[in-house]
Amino acid sequence: MSATAHRHAAAKTRPALVAGAVAGAAGLLVFLVIHHVWIMPIWFILPPGLAIAGVGGLAIGWAYGELEHRLPARPWRHVAWVCLVALTLAPSVALAELRPALFDADTGELRPGTDLMTVATRFGAELLLPAALVGALVGWRLAGRRAAWITGLAGFVLALGPGHNIPLLGGTAGAAKGAILLASIVVVSTFVLVETHARLSRRS
Repeated sequence: MSATAHRHAAAKTRPALVAGAVAGAAGLLVFLVIHHVWIMPIWFILPPGLAIAGVGGLAIGWAYGELEHRLPARPWRHVAWVCLVALTLAPSVALAELRPALFDADTGELRPGTDLMTVATRFGAELLLPAALVGALVGWRLAGRRAAWITGLAGFVLALGPGHNIPLLGGTAGAAKGAILLASIVVVSTFVLVETHARLSRRS
């Protein structure tokens, strides 16, 4: 690839990365506000959370940049992206509902007989792996082989970040509350991602 092509690719990717980082921060703030009002305040995680959400947002933004040309025009682009996120997490949600819950919402602890190895195994096999595979398949189907590994990484990050409670709360009374919280994060961060990217792209 020539130097000119490299510069062109970088100029195209930069707005998506910045938009992703901003959307990640927005999603974290939505999470903290709802958690404060509905569950309990956990603002102490804000400083490290912003760093983590920013890095995770870069991966999501990168994937958005790869698929953006295959998505419908705004405002339907918002709906399409939310649907892609839901599709990425859907297998994990289904597995969580079919399997015994890992977390006891009444005690705030892991269920009796559930050790850390079980938690790690189920997180990997029932959350991270399915999300990464579905993300990769979506990317490959919409934009080819290069997009597949980028969207696979985004699926992994999406599951590890906003989706981390799926296997913990699946099959419990807290699952509905967790789903509403997750949906709120996804909808707000999607709006921020799409609109920020559109504005930055116009400036470019």
